[in-house]
Amino acid sequence: MPAVSVIVLVYKVEKYIERCARSLFGQTLEDIEYVFVDDCSTDRSMEILERVLEEYPQRRGQVKILHNEVNRGQAYSRRRGVEASSGDYIIHCDSDDWPEKGMYAALYAKASAENLDMVICGMRRVYPDHSEPFPDLNHTEDLLESLLYLDIHHYLLNKLVTRKAYEAGITWPQANMCEDTALITQLAYNCRNWGFVDECLYNYNYSPDSISSAGDSLPKVEQVRANAALALSFIESKGLAQKYARAARHLKCWAKFSALQLLRRYYLDFYPEVNLPFFFDGRFTLMERMGHLTKILGIHGISKMFNRKK
Repeated sequence: MPAVSVIVLVYKVEKYIERCARSLFGQTLEDIEYVFVDDCSTDRSMEILERVLEEYPQRRGQVKILHNEVNRGQAYSRRRGVEASSGDYIIHCDSDDWPEKGMYAALYAKASAENLDMVICGMRRVYPDHSEPFPDLNHTEDLLESLLYLDIHHYLLNKLVTRKAYEAGITWPQANMCEDTALITQLAYNCRNWGFVDECLYNYNYSPDSISSAGDSLPKVEQVRANAALALSFIESKGLAQKYARAARHLKCWAKFSALQLLRRYYLDFYPEVNLPFFFDGRFTLMERMGHLTKILGIHGISKMFNRKK
């Protein structure tokens, strides 16, 4: 049984997958498993992956490649990858991103030395002309609250999680947008303890053609709502609704803001109970609250100026 399983989703990433694959196969951690899930990619992504793998023969036995029969999206593919994996710890990697070569060794060393269920490292958002660290790596005594407030982002990509947290019982999301919100909320609850590696070890490629960077649309916003609802219903099912009431309200505001570019009547009916509290949520910037105000007042066109950086 390997120490770490890395779940890698592959779909139309021929421009990026060579960089990702080389960074994965070049990891300093030897006791590792790679599970690639091909979600019916129609470009040369898998061909390029196979070519790169030939240059790392020592990794061949550590690689599993799964092919979905039809395109199923991120939520299904993540689940399939996890269920096919066998590592003590599980982490995810998107194939247009790349980890630093010592990332998984550093996370696993921290987890094993301190017997931690989750270890989180910093991330770096990479643009075509510059990069910047994510500003949300903070040490916290209440991981679940920090995730609901998005003080720690929901990405699975920088979080090494014990297999036991998956096996303790989770409801897998069906919707693809922000599926990590539903998953990380449940995983955090199932983790007894956690720690941090204070380095930016994961490079998040901010690409306008990726699914998480695509423009807002009604189907995608509905998926955001579905996954936020799954996270919130899980909190309620554990009897934590009162304890995390304010944090849960913030998550609703966050989900609502994803609908800013949609029709006003839809926006107003999207978690209407937070239409007023949104204005008093200090975790949103003044610009974001102004965007909310213009939408509430129906000042057409101006609200388009207020796009959230995903």
